[in-house]
Parts: sequence; C-alpha cells; structure tokens
Amino acid sequence: MPSFKSNLDIQQNQLINAVLHKLRDLPPNPVAGQVYYNEGKSLAYLYDGQYWIPWGNSSGGGGSGEVRQFVTTILNPNLRSGAIIVRLYEDLVAVRVDAHFSTINTVYFNIDIRGNVIHSGTNITDRPMMATYESNEYTIIDRPFLKKNDWLYLSIASGSGDTVTPKEGEAGATGGTGTEPPAGDGEVLGVLTVIITCTTV
Repeated sequence: MPSFKSNLDIQQNQLINAVLHKLRDLPPNPVAGQVYYNEGKSLAYLYDGQYWIPWGNSSGGGGSGEVRQFVTTILNPNLRSGAIIVRLYEDLVAVRVDAHFSTINTVYFNIDIRGNVIHSGTNITDRPMMATYESNEYTIIDRPFLKKNDWLYLSIASGSGDTVTPKEGEAGATGGTGTEPPAGDGEVLGVLTVIITCTTV
C-alpha cells in the first residue's frame, strides 16, 4: 500500500469514492482534524485535539448543531458519592456518555436531569451506566433532550466492592436477573471520569 510522508494536494479536485479509515478501536497518536470510522459502532469520529467527537448524531434525537462536552471526575466512588456535572444554559441533545475508571474495577453510575439541584430528577438512561478500566461508551440514551436551566447530576449506583444480585434460583436470590449492578456502598479505589457529549438543538 502506498504511504505518503507529506501532504497530498489534489488542487480542489473531488475525492471520489473515498472511504474513511475503518477500525474497531481508536487510532493511536491522533492529531487534530483526524477522522476514522468505528466499525463496531457504525459511526464516524473527528478528533478535535482533545476528544474524539461523533461525526453525526448517534442518539437519534435530532441534534445537528455545535458540539458541547461536559466532564466530571469522582475520586474513590461509593454510594454516597455524587457530583453536579453542569447547569445548562441552552437546549441540548445528549448524544453519548463516555466513562472511564482508572483502576481495574467496575463502577455503575446514573446521570439524572434535575429542574432543581437539590431534588432528584429523571435519569437519562433506563439502567445504570458502567465505567471500566478499558473504558466504555454508552450510546443508548433514553431521554436525550436537555432543557435550558436543567442541571445534570451524576450519582454512583454501585461498584465492584459491592455484592452482586444473585439470579433467580441461586442461593439468596430475590428474583434478580444477575445483570443488575451490585448492591451496597463499598468504596472503589480509583478515579471515575465521565464525559457527556451533546449538540445544540
């Protein structure tokens, strides 16, 4: 395969039948402006120099404007942990949530939409999201529309130091499916980082 070590100037001619670089994982050592197509997620991404931004709308919510990203971190999360991510100053569509945990553990968390910061609201997903050491991208957002003056609040559902809900028929079973997050408030040592990517309406 030919390899070019310098810029290729096609002098304003069309690039016909071109296909983006197809990968299952993120390209190593990206530079601002680089694009690729994630085969597993059927979605193209653009690197802005800091984050991989989805090229298009993966939520189906209709957002097509400018990208907004909000980041928060929690040290050693447990059930008593929580953090205000942001107060919104414009209407947005939630496109995706990226989460990463700094140690080889798993942390489950929720993000809820609040009209008032001190009162719990409605989670943007129907089940807790998950953060792992390998990183996790959660793209199924059940309530993508975020209104101006809403607050986004992150709360810990459980961590790998907690007790797993047993399946129906197992010892101590309470009718669970075995897929629920563990119950309890065991502290999980490490740093949880959550990034919400949105677009303006």
